[in-house]
This record gives sequence, C-alpha cells and structure tokens, in this order.
Amino acid sequence: MTTEPIPMPDGSDPLENFNRSIFGFNEELDIWVLKPVAQGWDFVSPRPVQHAIENFYDNLLFPIRFVNLLLQGNLDPAALTLSRFCVNTTLGIGGLFDVASALDLERHQADFGQTLGIWGVPPGPYLILPLWGPSNPRDAAGLLVDGYLGVATFFVDWPILLGSVVAENLNRRALLLEDVENLKEASFDLYVAARDAYGQLRTERILGAEAAAARQDDLYYFDDFDDFDEEE
Repeated sequence: MTTEPIPMPDGSDPLENFNRSIFGFNEELDIWVLKPVAQGWDFVSPRPVQHAIENFYDNLLFPIRFVNLLLQGNLDPAALTLSRFCVNTTLGIGGLFDVASALDLERHQADFGQTLGIWGVPPGPYLILPLWGPSNPRDAAGLLVDGYLGVATFFVDWPILLGSVVAENLNRRALLLEDVENLKEASFDLYVAARDAYGQLRTERILGAEAAAARQDDLYYFDDFDDFDEEE
C-alpha cells in the first residue's frame, strides 16, 4: 500500500461536453425504458421481495469485496466480509436475508477502482459511461477486473449472466424510484449533482468518511486569510 498522498478527484471536468451527451442518453433510456419497467415491477412485487432480491445479489459480490480488501491490506474487514458471506449464505438462505447485519457483522464496501486509488493511481478525468453512469478511467478499469471476480461469473453462462445483471438493476431502480425523483426535484443541474455526489462517494470509499470531510474542508481553506490576519 502506498504511503504517498492518494490522488483524489479534483472536481475538474474537461470532458463535460462528451459527458453531458452520454448523460442525456442514459437519462432518456431511464425515462423511456428503465423507469417504466421498474414502476411495473414495483407495482406487482412487495417491498420485502425487492429487498430479498437486492440482498441476494449483494451477497454475490463477496469475492469482489474480499479480494480487494486483502489487496488493500485490510485483513480484519476481509475476515468480517468472509463471515458475512458464510452467515448470509447459510442462515440467510442463499443471501436472501441479511442475517449478518442483525448479528452486527459490519458490511465493508471494496472494489478494484478503490484499490487502485489506495495504491496511488490517479483517477483521471470525470467520465460518464453509457448504460452505467458516473465513473473515471481508474474506476472504469476497476469495473473490468471486478467483473471477473463475482460469484456468478464462475458458474453462469454469459447470456444468463447478462439477463441477471438487467434484472438486478431493474430491481434496484424500483427500490430507488422515490429517491431518484427527490434528487431530480432538488437539483438545479442533475448532471452537476451526480458528478459531485460521485466524487464525494469515491473519496469517502478511499480515504474514509472523516478524512474525506477534512479534505473537503481543505478545498475551501486559503492560506491568504492567515497572511491577512497577520498583517492586521
């Protein structure tokens, strides 16, 4: 693990024109396809069923989290992640129920983009991916690696796996129907809101919430103020 300062997103967006065009495409796809289908699924499926499906797919992310936590040198969180998987796979009936959380086994998020960030790889410019959304070159590369670490990739053919990914995202979209609408109503510019939220999320994932908050404070701190006070 690097001891050098970890490069973080700086809020710059040199690809903004390109990104906005892809963002618009993703938004149109959501409005005309994903949202209507998600609303239909939300209408016919009880919320506990949706949460059970979300738990099931979340449980399948175990290898991604476990391997990346080991690569980051986080041995205790890796052990907790292994324990969560064992408990939810057995007592939680294949991961349909999140028994581990009820037993106070903390969930840890980890992915290869995060690992690269901790290793000191710079994020590169903000980037919107078609059909995916906010990212950057570092995280996009991480997605490719993580795609081969999921449980399903070892046992399921690609056509079935693709259908499973679609089903997972539609179920998640159904769970987020209200949240997405609230975000749109509260945002003056949804593109900027999504960009800022993504940058903050990735910073927190790599540095931790407290360090990320301190870094954010530093962005608004100017040494010139101290010089001014000294002159006074």
